[in-house]
Amino acid sequence: MDQLAETLRAVVGRDAVLSEPDELLVYECDGLPQHKHAPRAVVFPESTEATAEVMRVLARFGVPFTPRGAGTGLSGGALALNRGVVIELAQMRKVLRVDENNRFAVVQTGVVNAHVSRDVAHLGLHYVPDPSSQPTCTIGGNIAENAGGIHCLKYGTTTDHILSVRVVLATGEIIDLAGGETGSSGYDLLGVFVGSEGTFGIATEAMLRLVPIPPAVRTLLAEFVEVNEASHAVSAIIAAGVMPAALEMMDREIIRAVEASVFAAGLPPDAGAALLIELDGLEAGLNEEVARVESICLQRGARSCRLARDENERKKLWAARKGAFGAIGRIAPDSMIQDAVVPRSRLPEVLDASYRIASKYQLRLANVFHAGDGNLHPLICFDSRSPDEVHRVKEAGRELMETCVRAGGSITGEHGVGLDKRELLPLIFSDDDMDTMLRVRAAFDPLGLCNPGKVIPVLRGCGEARVIQTKGNRETGGRGDAGTRGHGDTEPGGWGEEEQNGTASGSERVTDPGRVPFPIEHDADAAAIVRSRSNRRSFDFDLDDVAKQLTTIVGDANISASPLLPVPPSPRLPVPASPRLRVPPSPSLPVPPSPLTVTPGSIDEVCEVMRLASRAGWLVVPAGAATWLDAGNPLKRVTIIVSTRRLNQIIGHEPADLVATTQAGGTLDAFNQMLSQGGQWLPLDPPDDGRATIGGVVSTGLSGAQKCGYGPPRRYVIGMKVVLAQGTLVKAGGRVVKNVAGYDLCKLFTGSYGTLGIIVELTFKLRPRPAKEVTVLASGSIASLLEAAQSILKAPLFPVGLELISASMAHTLNVDTHANNPALLARFAGPEQTVIYQTERAVSLSRSQAGIAEAEIVPNDEMLWRGLAVAPLNFAEAVIWRAMTRPTSLCTLIEEASKRGSDSLWQAGIAEGRLRLIDVSATETDQCVVQLERLRVQSQSVAGSLVLEAAPVEIKQRFDSWDDFGASTPLMQRVKHQLDPNGILSLGRFNT
Repeated sequence: MDQLAETLRAVVGRDAVLSEPDELLVYECDGLPQHKHAPRAVVFPESTEATAEVMRVLARFGVPFTPRGAGTGLSGGALALNRGVVIELAQMRKVLRVDENNRFAVVQTGVVNAHVSRDVAHLGLHYVPDPSSQPTCTIGGNIAENAGGIHCLKYGTTTDHILSVRVVLATGEIIDLAGGETGSSGYDLLGVFVGSEGTFGIATEAMLRLVPIPPAVRTLLAEFVEVNEASHAVSAIIAAGVMPAALEMMDREIIRAVEASVFAAGLPPDAGAALLIELDGLEAGLNEEVARVESICLQRGARSCRLARDENERKKLWAARKGAFGAIGRIAPDSMIQDAVVPRSRLPEVLDASYRIASKYQLRLANVFHAGDGNLHPLICFDSRSPDEVHRVKEAGRELMETCVRAGGSITGEHGVGLDKRELLPLIFSDDDMDTMLRVRAAFDPLGLCNPGKVIPVLRGCGEARVIQTKGNRETGGRGDAGTRGHGDTEPGGWGEEEQNGTASGSERVTDPGRVPFPIEHDADAAAIVRSRSNRRSFDFDLDDVAKQLTTIVGDANISASPLLPVPPSPRLPVPASPRLRVPPSPSLPVPPSPLTVTPGSIDEVCEVMRLASRAGWLVVPAGAATWLDAGNPLKRVTIIVSTRRLNQIIGHEPADLVATTQAGGTLDAFNQMLSQGGQWLPLDPPDDGRATIGGVVSTGLSGAQKCGYGPPRRYVIGMKVVLAQGTLVKAGGRVVKNVAGYDLCKLFTGSYGTLGIIVELTFKLRPRPAKEVTVLASGSIASLLEAAQSILKAPLFPVGLELISASMAHTLNVDTHANNPALLARFAGPEQTVIYQTERAVSLSRSQAGIAEAEIVPNDEMLWRGLAVAPLNFAEAVIWRAMTRPTSLCTLIEEASKRGSDSLWQAGIAEGRLRLIDVSATETDQCVVQLERLRVQSQSVAGSLVLEAAPVEIKQRFDSWDDFGASTPLMQRVKHQLDPNGILSLGRFNT
């Protein structure tokens, strides 16, 4: 009798545990049958609490586990290696709550993807991510793989549509993770969790973003004689500034297979390739966009390009595309489905190379893929009964991956690394990169039990747990609190398969009940260790000696003995008559009052400065323009400020790829000015008076008033280079718009405020510059303006900005409102005909409200929105706070802000539930702190949070700038400790 199985039955019930060999056969592989591993048992919990109890049992027995949904994955990720336990979430399939007004649904993660949209369709809403396995795959599996789908070109992948998740960690601890999409503060733990392939924990519940079903859709079928012509058409469509909802390609082999199957849709069997192109949005202006796409296809060699005749044909065309993988069985008994991504502009040459590789290995190749994303899915056809063919398939597959990587691509865009591509990860990441991933993984899973053997390769026979234990012992003399390490002194690895079932040699057995495989620091211990180190360390450095050491790296001219000095705002930006720039006054910086500022001129110099700082124990604060140098809680101590201002080179921009790379010290303004030459931009409007650096924008993660339409910075960062505390340069992400290779550390560093590393280089996905931007301005009572805003959202008119501002804020923007009333600003952007319709309709809806005195169109609105962006930086001594809540609860906070009188400066993002207030009258510290505490309680009472963005230091010393991070606090502390073990980066910013 298996004691573990019996113990699990006592927790979840006898019928909810499978352990007989014949019962386990179906769980020995996922959608990629080339890998087979039978689990020790399969457990079916029905709730978060039951899942937690199961995981506590497994932790007590020291047995690893693998979460599983529908098993449709294509990377071997849902396999329990070496007799681990499968935790099957198929019984957790309840839709727990649907909130129509706030546009979200809370579901258990065993819910099937397609069922979510089906259940909310009557509300005119849907859940966007739509992988080909949509009718069967689960939300939990989508979260694990950061699933994409046909429509992610325009709307983004799973990570852009998950608002929060409830997660059970390996210890059985239950925590709620919220990410940058909700405007929550702290590390974006949700962002790095999504796509972690079950190696960080198990998501049991998720809050999903719902969006309106597009009012109008057009689907085109373009036929080409050759694949090469179709590939060039893809790049031309993107470069022309068109943003299709979907852009898919099928080659001749796929077309013929589909047409011979039940998915036949009338595709031309003699075509070399076919493009399926879908455009959606408002009816107004859509036909003009269709005409542009049709013209581009014909210019690029399409022999025909036509619209689907009706909705029935449209559905048949998409069913054919989604059924392509199943239809491939008509070509060969077996197929190896590859998944790689390349820059769109490199599609023609990579596709040519794929066919040459197939010919070289005497194999048949079929291509069906997300052309708009450059996400290739070559299917290599073979017969698994032939060992020779199996060998040739493996060789061809690796050569295909190497070809894609050489073209600047990635080894996986949506299927994940799992077990299948684990050994290919070093093609795109260095040992230091993978070591960093392992450290983050250890923060989430100190026990090393979550889906071991996946994602990170096994190197030199090291198990994941042993690697981290060895590092801890090597660096700290066996204490387990990691110290300074030299560059390149890493041994990343994964669980060795010989270790996963407890058969490892020596003392490294990990399946003994209750045994922890390496020293861990739980809960507040990590922060306590950092603080204790800080207390032991002397901070009274001789600044002359510090400067002398830094001079050997950057030269004397690039060191100053005072904080970064303010640069006057751009004269074209609206500012008060006597601007009081919110530059951090020196009292907000701790002793010494004038830390040295060092300005490296290269990434290598940043690395050298950080190695020196790490060895010497200096406390470091990264900075760009220094406009947010005093963000968060007062820093404990500062020895040097490391400025990235000299790292200001734009490295490259490829309009056909909608991607650009730049160093972190250049300004957002300069970056967008360069991009505008190609008709593109990075659509971010953070608090900025023209000085904000690209690195600063990402490091703060702050959004502006147009987050409503464009989203936060986290959506646009696809790659970065970061210098860690020890001086190690690591890379995260890459240069392609769709990439799930490894962990999404870009999300983790975005919004980390310089506490985890110094961002030195960034790669962004971009958007086409809209043809027209116009604002509708209405003024009246708060209640009537809120009603008008809701009617605009429900229409739906899809504004990119929807901001309610106080009369005083309107006056700072040189906007006169009727009878000193608040104002509503609704901005629309896009094709000209679409914007004309939106603005006229918005004016009509606004004027229909009884309490609105006037509504007008503002055609030249750039300065209006730039004025909103600069507002928080215009007041040096003001108390500025930002509250986030659900949109329907925002009125409560607006009422509180309006009580402060007509002189109060506030703005409210109606669509996302954000309120920012600039209090220029706050003088008495005690009164201000009491008021802030009351406001925080009030925000929390409506499921919101409050962040203190700026305030005099005496207020920050008594009021935590950040809202309570809750149960995720210990996890934040462990992440900080793993990446900055000596606590030298921005110490105290998050009080972690």
